[in-house]
Amino acid sequence: MNVTVYLFGEFLGGYMQYPDDYTSKIFQNFQANAKMTTQIAIHRDGNLMYYGYIRKLEKDRYIGFCVVLNGLLLVRIDGLFTLFENIISNLVTKGRLIHFDEQGEIVTRVEKLYMNREEISLLAESLRGGFNRFENSVVSLPAISYGTVKDSVKNFVVEDDLNEIIKSTYTNGYTYIYKSKGFNTAQLNSYKGVLAKSYKEKEELTQKLTALQIEYAKTLRQKKQIKMVLFLFAILLGCVVFLFSMNESLNITRNNLSSANETIHTQQDSLTIKNIQISNLYLEKRRLEHNRRVEELKRRKAENDLDSLYGVCIEAENNFNSLRKMINECQPFIVKNISFNFDSEYLRLNYYGFTEEMVTIQVDVYSEYGNFCTKTTSLDVHYGDNIAVILLPERLDRSKRYFFALLKDNIFIGGGKH
Repeated sequence: MNVTVYLFGEFLGGYMQYPDDYTSKIFQNFQANAKMTTQIAIHRDGNLMYYGYIRKLEKDRYIGFCVVLNGLLLVRIDGLFTLFENIISNLVTKGRLIHFDEQGEIVTRVEKLYMNREEISLLAESLRGGFNRFENSVVSLPAISYGTVKDSVKNFVVEDDLNEIIKSTYTNGYTYIYKSKGFNTAQLNSYKGVLAKSYKEKEELTQKLTALQIEYAKTLRQKKQIKMVLFLFAILLGCVVFLFSMNESLNITRNNLSSANETIHTQQDSLTIKNIQISNLYLEKRRLEHNRRVEELKRRKAENDLDSLYGVCIEAENNFNSLRKMINECQPFIVKNISFNFDSEYLRLNYYGFTEEMVTIQVDVYSEYGNFCTKTTSLDVHYGDNIAVILLPERLDRSKRYFFALLKDNIFIGGGKH
């Protein structure tokens, strides 16, 4: 199934799309009608059907995908949300176009979309593969109803009747399907929960640390006041010595000295208590710093787990590409239909190609009496649905039936009767 894939959205550098063409007006119209965190937007423009999806991000930013079918209509769209939501989950896991912030919310880090072409190519292949799985749910697009306005709009929620929604997709210009909950995959919810919990614990520890720092500063100020009292006492003691040297009121001086000594002992006891409090606060501070380091290790472990999962995905993709390459070497294309023109002597092949290369094949022609003729030729194979013609070396009798066998490296890869 031939499809065209678009990526668009409002990123750090403003609105961007890839590929960039006339469709930007359609996609911005999708965003103008986006009312929920996630929604599917479907637009019919003549013989083209646009199947779009928008996921809102932080502030006024969003990311969207669109798959365009030519002359075809999806008659079952209940799997579209699942396809697009899995794409979002994979993008967050890789963390290149979109990712989780500290609070577990999906945000974007993209400033220039064209600088992420490799990631966009992988995304496009995933969407093409997803829509190819809908091939049994595709029919020819019905003719346009001229009683319907081209830009007419109809809104639905995901719980509405699917038949009504499908009818609207080809009878109205724009059809919107809104989904207000359950739009994250289980994996995405798990990661979000871990990050949100870590952020909350970090905030609580920060607040406790700030309170302890304030209390510590207050204690230091009190300690400085005690030093001032001692300084004043020293001055007082000097005055007492002076008075003693003058032989004035010796008894009164002794009483004052005794009182001053009691004050000193009281202040020293208070200072000892404050020092103990400061030591306890310092120990509490060290405990909180230790807890913060433990939480940081947990966060790094979660990030390493995400990187490991991404590596597994890349390895699976490489294995898939290797398997597909092995299949292409043995079976470069599948013959869908064979026909022969007795007048022109051309053999016509309708095939679906899996590669882009020149392939040498052997055509064996059999009649009811055995092998009639053989021709070896080079065929320029292209990816997807294609047609090729081969001129046979012998003229065939139209009154007889023939079987045409195609071989590559003496391996049968297709054939047909005529």
